[in-house]
Amino acid sequence: MNNIFDISTFSDAITERLKTLYLSAETYLTSLPQEKLIAVLLFLFSILLITVLIFVWYIRTVVNSIQETKRKEAELLQSQDNRLDRVISTIDDEEYSPLDSEVIETIQKPEAPRQQRIISKNQPLDFDWDRRKKADGSEIIKSADAFQYRLKPKKLKNLLGLIIDLLERGVDEPKIAQTIMYKNQHLNSEDDIIQTITAIKFFIYMCLNKRFRRIDSDKMLPQEAAAIFHIARGDCSLALVLLETLIDNNITKIKSMREGREKERYWCETSNCATIFGTLASFENIRLAAGAFELAIELNPRNVTAWGRIGDMYTKLENSDKAVWAYSNVLNLADEGLYTQQIANANKMLAAYYNETGWREKSAEMNEKSRSFYDGTGINLPLTEREVKIVRIIESKEDENMETIVDNLFSEQKNIQTNGYV
Repeated sequence: MNNIFDISTFSDAITERLKTLYLSAETYLTSLPQEKLIAVLLFLFSILLITVLIFVWYIRTVVNSIQETKRKEAELLQSQDNRLDRVISTIDDEEYSPLDSEVIETIQKPEAPRQQRIISKNQPLDFDWDRRKKADGSEIIKSADAFQYRLKPKKLKNLLGLIIDLLERGVDEPKIAQTIMYKNQHLNSEDDIIQTITAIKFFIYMCLNKRFRRIDSDKMLPQEAAAIFHIARGDCSLALVLLETLIDNNITKIKSMREGREKERYWCETSNCATIFGTLASFENIRLAAGAFELAIELNPRNVTAWGRIGDMYTKLENSDKAVWAYSNVLNLADEGLYTQQIANANKMLAAYYNETGWREKSAEMNEKSRSFYDGTGINLPLTEREVKIVRIIESKEDENMETIVDNLFSEQKNIQTNGYV
């Protein structure tokens, strides 16, 4: 029994077998005539050559297949023509860089009389946002290169003052979004811009209705006007203090309230405040913003806007699994008649994810749904030449007029509330 499992005995037997095979092969080859020996060697060499050729053919087939797949993917991406993915052209350090003289000559027009060029602050601005009006082809600028100067993109944080100015002037939100996208040059997504406008408008609405003055708190809170003024300067810290205090105050009240509609109303209001807090906080601290949106969802699990915004934050934090989970909840919870904007953003972000993971058909379908919504809002359309001039005039006076603009918000409450968030 021990001999059966003796390794040395087994190895010796194998060695003997190999020696016998080697000697028999050697005897056979030496006994062959020289012609037959050459024939055998040629046969073996031909088999080796055929094997090498088959291997090379297989490698080339695999490489060609990979190249063809990449080519088809590139054609698909190019056919989608996603504006948000386009590369913004490099720009000099100056605010604008001049174009060629030939382009300048093609767009030069005689100046209007001086009286016509003066725009009064009290006069309504003539933004061409009436969709029933047929556009004059001579005024629509189809390409950014048609202007005398190329616009340098501005961060969304630096455009908050322009948003407040346009809100005070009574400009519609779609036109404000189009204007901000033109100035931002797609550094941010459509949803970032729309949600920022909504957050600022909702915060102003709360200030005008003295919502923060009813807070039961021992802390010295900032003035509402000062908070709005600081937002216009790109600093949302005072607004965040007011919102945080209101959220804490509401949660304390809710704990002592009985079940009923009043308690549910406080839950929803507090969840909305946390959503606004997250949007304003996202300019400086994405993780703080994500925490605010998570609180909003905890307070109201059916807060569709909070689900979409937390998905945006997860995307910026490169947590794709949680982002897909959040956007999927948007599509599951949202009423298509009420939350078209949130659905469009979820479709767009999921389309990008599916495109990266190779699900091309699903990606193209969702991307088309998203694009049809944003095309309908006009947010990605270029401004007309007249609108560009008006925006430049507004921006040139923004710093010196901001205090007056904030004062006008509180003195013209009826106008703001008529166009208000709720």
